[in-house]
Amino acid sequence: MKIRAKEKMGYFFLIPSLILIAVLVIYPVFETIRLSFYNYRIQTLALGETFVGFDNFKRIFSDSEFFVSLRFTLIFTIVAVSLETIIGMLFALIMNQKIPGQSIIRTAVLVPWAIPTIVSGLMWKFMYSQQYGVINYILKILKIITEDLPWLSDAYLAVVATIIADVWKTTPYMSLLILSGLQTIPRQMYEAAAIDGANKFQQFINITIPLIKPVLSVAILFRTLATFRIYALISVLTSGGPANATQSLSLYTIKTYFNFGNLGYGAALATVTFIISLIISMFFLDALKRKLAR
Repeated sequence: MKIRAKEKMGYFFLIPSLILIAVLVIYPVFETIRLSFYNYRIQTLALGETFVGFDNFKRIFSDSEFFVSLRFTLIFTIVAVSLETIIGMLFALIMNQKIPGQSIIRTAVLVPWAIPTIVSGLMWKFMYSQQYGVINYILKILKIITEDLPWLSDAYLAVVATIIADVWKTTPYMSLLILSGLQTIPRQMYEAAAIDGANKFQQFINITIPLIKPVLSVAILFRTLATFRIYALISVLTSGGPANATQSLSLYTIKTYFNFGNLGYGAALATVTFIISLIISMFFLDALKRKLAR
């Protein structure tokens, strides 16, 4: 009886959290999905909502700007997450070694992640400036370029610039997750492998990678979902320009929703983005489940 009383008390204390989740998460999701089936604009609020069925979703598949945004988002996500994983792995391997100044190295690596995204975006925007940016200044000193590059006004360079800024900002997060996986590997396994004649590379391939696969998969999943939904950094850095070259799906959705006042179509875009993110999550979780089952 005492156990049941304690369980009831536990459920009672969970109620405020469940209400908060329902209000802040569940309701907005269902309301967005519901709104995606309506024609609803800020300019005509007095007329109310008009049910249009799947018309908003049909419009998406004939919207060239949507496919431009989707293309950039996919390229950005694949390249950025790949670089973050590789560089994050290198940093994690360094931080996992017993070397002088280890605590200082760990602190320095985590600094970019600690900087707010808005501040990071403004900082990179200043550094990329064609007139007074430090990036062009350094490249000219190193004789890599002879003229200032238009980092944020050229379509190709703007994509590169946003990827560099995102990799710099979030690689520490990736390295921290990978480091947590590395620290669970017993040192004795490396010592035994060394006795058997395995070099460092062979130890990395046959011991490190297999044992951190679950952690690595989760880290890649987190970063893939976050990068796929990127908004703040791009909004501050390029505002989606030039000519929508760096416009992500989230940025296009928010522009449609707030700037253009098309709430119904914006909700449909948000729903499609949510569905794509859900598919990505299911793919990663299924792959992770199969790896753990082996």
